[in-house]
Amino acid sequence: MHKVTAAARLLAVLLAIASAFINYPVMTAVLFILGGIAAIGNSSDRNTKNYLITIVLILGAGTWHVVPYVGAYLATIFGSLAVAFIGASIIAITITLEERMRQDWLS
Repeated sequence: MHKVTAAARLLAVLLAIASAFINYPVMTAVLFILGGIAAIGNSSDRNTKNYLITIVLILGAGTWHVVPYVGAYLATIFGSLAVAFIGASIIAITITLEERMRQDWLS
């Protein structure tokens, strides 16, 4: 399973970079799903880091527009990475919630 999540993570990064140059309608959905797959099996510490990365990417992606010539491309790349990290964060929250519910009922 580790190889699958690593491959999903790599694909998400490559697609985020490609999204700056290719306009494909389902790119957002694919990034969202790949980010979710990449989060499966993460530790709680890694999930916490992912939450922080998600917040920074969401808040900071738009600020790249001020950079001349390449700003729009960088904003698109970091915005696409934010989409992947949002997918990862939602899956991490879902897995954590499921684990807590299981512990509540099995203890």
